[in-house]
This record gives sequence, C-alpha cells and structure tokens, in this order.
Amino acid sequence: MNYEDKDISYYANIRHDLLTLINSNATNLRVLEIGAAYGETLYYLKSTGIAQEAVGVDIFEDKKHPEKYKPLDRFIFGNIEVLDFHEFENYFDLILLPDVIEHLVEPKHVLEKVNRYLKAGGTALVSMPNVRHYSTFKRIFLKGDFKYDESGLFDYTHMRFYCKKNMVGLFAKSGFKVTTLKSAISIYKGRSMAKIFNRLTFGIFEEFLSLQFFFTANKQ
Repeated sequence: MNYEDKDISYYANIRHDLLTLINSNATNLRVLEIGAAYGETLYYLKSTGIAQEAVGVDIFEDKKHPEKYKPLDRFIFGNIEVLDFHEFENYFDLILLPDVIEHLVEPKHVLEKVNRYLKAGGTALVSMPNVRHYSTFKRIFLKGDFKYDESGLFDYTHMRFYCKKNMVGLFAKSGFKVTTLKSAISIYKGRSMAKIFNRLTFGIFEEFLSLQFFFTANKQ
C-alpha cells in the first residue's frame, strides 16, 4: 500500500460527521485518533475543550508538507498493526477510528489493542464503508468490473470489506458492545435523492443507500 501517492486532500479534513456521535456534554477527554492524518479532527477537539489531551497515530508521515500538521500533545508515525503503546493501557476516554478498519490486514488484533488503551467504560467512535451499497452491485454484477479507485468504497488501499452486521460482529468479537449505529444518510444534513427515497420507503433500503456506517462501541 503506497499512501505517498494519495492526494493531499485525502488527509486534510475535520470529521464532523463522526463527531456528531460524541456526547454534547463531553469535556476534558483524553483522546487517541488512529488514522489521524494531519491532526485536523484532534485539533478541533482540543480547541473546543472536548479534549484535554490529543494523541494522533498515522501510518504515513508527509515530510514534504510538515507545516500542515496541527500541534497535538503527541504525534506517532507508524503502522498500528505492529506498534504497541503499553504506556497507554487503560488510559483514553475516547478513541477515534475514522475509516481505518478496512485498511487493516488483521482488524481484530488492532481492535483488541484499542480495547486495552481505553479506560473502563471508554468509547470508540468508528466509521466504516458499507460494501452493501448499491454501487457495488452496479459495478460488479452489472458491469463485471472490480476496478479500484483513488478513494471511496473501492479505495485501492482497502484490505477488508464489510456489511453492517459484519461491523457489529467484528467489534463484539473484540471486546466491544456497539451502542449507537447510524447510516451516512441519517447523519447527512443536506438533501439528496437517496435520502428522500429512504424516507419514502421507511428505511427498508437504507443499507443499500448508505456508503458508510458510523457507530460508538463501548469497552466491555
């Protein structure tokens, strides 16, 4: 996987969609983000008082644009599949995994680490692409094409593919209980034909219309 070939825009954004799952009264949390990119989301959490400590981990270090990195309490570059932080066991209140799981060779192994890094009752906030989206059917079954893309559902760096029930099952096997689960359609604030169709059909086809699912998973 060559992350150096990714466009800079792939790394630079605040994940407001994922942050909608944070308790509105949350303050002074110790937060770890795996897949932190330039630290935009963590810096936002620090600047708003939600986080008192922000630690970012990312597999790719952009040495050509060091000025793009936000000032965090700590930034660690490396592959989370081989890294381990014994000093952070039972330490964090909140761990963010924004579109990370699908890039891992052994997701369960990483989630077991995440479980150890969380305090008792700590929470993981997760977003994952939904392979049950209708575009998968269109591309594979109608066009007979499994071509990978620069980003999105068929991102060429994706190693794993999940439907909603597989996401829940993976976390359950890794010591978590999923407590909140929302589709991309339910979080999206704008208007779209998919969102209108979903309402008209009472959510029956929601899994086919949502590119992602967002959820909270509590440490058991």
